[in-house]
This record gives sequence, structure tokens and C-alpha cells, in this order.
Amino acid sequence: MMNPVEQGLVRWHRHVPSDKAVRVAWVDERGQLRCVPGRCIDVSERRIHMEVPEQIPLRTRVALSTGRKSIPGPNLVKYLTRCDTKFILVLE
Repeated sequence: MMNPVEQGLVRWHRHVPSDKAVRVAWVDERGQLRCVPGRCIDVSERRIHMEVPEQIPLRTRVALSTGRKSIPGPNLVKYLTRCDTKFILVLE
């Protein structure tokens, strides 16, 4: 039997296919709420690979949404890589 977090990840995995536009929100180091558009590259039960237009610091907790729906699941920036003018995030 899956715990509630695993169930949320499975539901999220079914609801957000790769290449789906999402909104990424976090609180920056000054305590200000930041929000940028993002694009899912790959979604699994344990990780989300996303492309965003600006750098989000490692170990930052982020909130994801698509449309009016909040997306449960991995929400900690684990890895960050610059790719041209964008950044690739791995959330766990």
C-alpha cells in the first residue's frame, strides 16, 4: 500500500506529461515570493526535470502549479545546470 506522498506523486505523474508548462514559485533569500514559468522535461515518481528562465538556488523549496491546480510531488531543487539562456532543474 502506498503512503499519501507516493499516491500524490503517482497522480501528479499521470496529470503532468513531459513538456507541460508549469508555474514555479519560491521564496527568495530576501523573503520575497518569486514566480517564473517553467517547462517539464521529464517526470517520474521521484524526480522532475524542468527548464526555467532563471537560476533558483540549490536546496530551495518550490511550489508547482499548472493552470489553477497545485501539483504535489518533489519540490526541492537538488541539481541545477545552465543550458544556454535557461536553467535545468532537478527536483526531488
